[in-house]
Amino acid sequence: MRKKRLDKSVLLLALIVGLIGIMAVMGYLYLRPDVMTVTMKKGQPVKILFVFSENGELRFMELFLYHPVQKKGGLFHIPENLGTKIDQLDRVDEISVLYKPGKLSELKKKVEQIVESDIPFYIDMRIGNISRLVDLLEGIELYISNPVDTEYNGKRILLPSGIVLLDGEKVEDYIGYEEPNEEERDKVWRKQKFLQALLKRIGEPSVLAFMENDDAFNRFYEELETNISRRDLRSFIREMAEFDPEHIYPARVEGKLYLVEEKEILFPHLKGEYLKLNVKQLLDTISSNEIFDDEQLTVTLEILNGTDVNGLASRTAHLYQNYGYEVVSVGNADHDNYSATIVLDRKGRFDVAEKVAQIIKCERVRTEISNTELESTDVTIILGKDFDGTNCKR
Repeated sequence: MRKKRLDKSVLLLALIVGLIGIMAVMGYLYLRPDVMTVTMKKGQPVKILFVFSENGELRFMELFLYHPVQKKGGLFHIPENLGTKIDQLDRVDEISVLYKPGKLSELKKKVEQIVESDIPFYIDMRIGNISRLVDLLEGIELYISNPVDTEYNGKRILLPSGIVLLDGEKVEDYIGYEEPNEEERDKVWRKQKFLQALLKRIGEPSVLAFMENDDAFNRFYEELETNISRRDLRSFIREMAEFDPEHIYPARVEGKLYLVEEKEILFPHLKGEYLKLNVKQLLDTISSNEIFDDEQLTVTLEILNGTDVNGLASRTAHLYQNYGYEVVSVGNADHDNYSATIVLDRKGRFDVAEKVAQIIKCERVRTEISNTELESTDVTIILGKDFDGTNCKR
C-alpha cells in the first residue's frame, strides 16, 4: 500500500512539474520580444526580402530596406536571372534555381552572400495570392502614365491611365505584362511602384483599423509565405503609417547579359562588387539625416569620364542615383587622361558640390560657373584615373 501511495505522489509531482514547464514555455513565447519589433525599437534598419513567384518558379525579388528613425526606405531589385555560383550544383547558373516554395532558406542565404548583408526576414508574394491580398485591402492606388492595351501570354491587358484604383487581377496584370521592346528599367520601375503602393496602402488609416481585427489580420497573414511572426508583422504595418513610400530610393542590379546553356543570364558589373556597393549606399542613404535633405535631393549632376575605362561614367551615375540625385547628363570629358577626379560647382553652391564629392571621397572641388553649361546641371563630376569605381584614391 505504501508503494502505491508513493507511486501516486511521484506521478502527481511529475505532472505539476510538467505543467509548470509548459506554462513557463508558453509565457516565454508570449512575452518574448519579437525580432523585428526589437530591431525597430533599437533604431536599426529593417531588411525584408520580397520574393515574387508564380507556379513554383521565381519571377523576381525586391530587397526592402527601412530605417525606423529616419523614416526612409530603399528598394533594390534583384532579377530571377542574376548569375551566381550555385555551390549545391557546382556551377554558375541563374539564382532562380535556388527557389523552392516554402523553403526559402537557401535562396535567402545566397542573396545575403551576394549583397554582403544579413537579411532576417522574407515574404514570398505568390502570384494568385497577390490578387486575393489586394482585394482584401479593397484595391491599391497606382499612377499609370499612359493607357495600356496589349496582348501578353495570350491575354489582353487593359489598364487606364492616371491615378487609378486597381483590383487584384489588374495589379497582377500591371506587374506581370511586358511591352514589345520595353526597356528593362521600365519593367523594374513598374514592379517597384507596385510594392511602393502596397506599403503605402497597408499604412493608411482605414487598413490599419481593418488589421486591428484579428479575423481580418489572420486572413491577410495567411496569404503570405513568411518567416515574420504575426506580432512582428502587426508592428511593421503600424510602422508603415509613419513612412512615406513616395520618397523611397529605388535601385537595381546593373550588369551584362550573357547566353549560358541557352539561358540569358545577367552578370553584375565588377564581379558583383558594384552591386554590394549599391546596397551599402542605399543603407547609408536611408540611415543618414545630415547629408541628404530635401534640398540636396534636387541637385542635378553631369558625370563625365576623363579616363579610358569604358562605362565608368554610367556606373557612377547609378551610384549617385541610389543616393537620390538626378543625373541629367553622362558622357566623355574633353580628353581621357585626367589624372585626378574633379567636382565642379556650376551654380555657386559650393557646399552642395562638397557633399557630392564626399560620396566618392574626392578632395578636389572648385567653383566654375559657365553660361554655356547645361542649365539644369548643378554639379559636374569629371572622373580621373584616381577613381577606382567607388572612391578616389589618395
